[in-house]
Amino acid sequence: MTDAPLIDIENLRVTFRTRAGPHEALRGVSLRMGREKVGVVGESGSGKSLTGKALLGLVPSHAKVTADRLAFDGQDLMRMAPRALRRIRGRRIGLVMQDPKYCLNPVLSVGKQLCEAGLAGGIPTLAKARSSALETLRQVQINDPERVMRIYPHELSGGMAQRVMMAMMVVAEPDLLIADEPTSALDVTVQLEVLALLDRLIEARGMGLIFISHDLRLVSQFCDRVVVMYAGRVVETLRASELDRARHPYTRGLMECLPEIDHIPGTRLKVLERQESWLTE
Repeated sequence: MTDAPLIDIENLRVTFRTRAGPHEALRGVSLRMGREKVGVVGESGSGKSLTGKALLGLVPSHAKVTADRLAFDGQDLMRMAPRALRRIRGRRIGLVMQDPKYCLNPVLSVGKQLCEAGLAGGIPTLAKARSSALETLRQVQINDPERVMRIYPHELSGGMAQRVMMAMMVVAEPDLLIADEPTSALDVTVQLEVLALLDRLIEARGMGLIFISHDLRLVSQFCDRVVVMYAGRVVETLRASELDRARHPYTRGLMECLPEIDHIPGTRLKVLERQESWLTE
């Protein structure tokens, strides 16, 4: 990581107003990263996706967001005007959602949506946006991109829809890509293809990546570093290659719950036993 971080988060907190009182969903998250691949792992509800959305200013209006520092490429996102933040969102920071079939607009063609993303990302003309969209579809290995530009999301397979979503987020060549469970709805073979494409895009364009996932093994093989979250907090940060040497009991517990190929029939997998002390450490 370089001296000037691409992302600099210190003590990020997100609190929701509920009928039962305030609920603190993020409790002091801190993260610094450069143009690298950082995996964020943890159970559902640990705050992984919310951290990415807070960075983009996409939390609900009834949530209170505070931070000692929330910066992107040296710019203070907490003090940024909404219009300025919109210029960063999509243009310099892209977000790949978990299920593209529900994120793509069903009544607009693929080409229309890709061109809109390009224009919103700063491409000056529709002709150039269309040219960039076609080139980006080729980069994500979509066969016959001219035909795909004319069709609608319901005509895409799961793997094609994920590739189209990736193309839409990188057509404006952002500096940072946030990928929220981008392979969870795909079969194993298509997962590997999508990850290989994502890796090539990041390498070719020099982007940073926040890769949100439940799959610890996948993250350990694909990312440079791993951030482990539990109950709205970061409990451990380590190099992906050293994940099997994690020290925090929560991280070790997650690793021990993973099934093994040589699992002995009749024996049960370990169950994660949570400890109250993890909430206060």
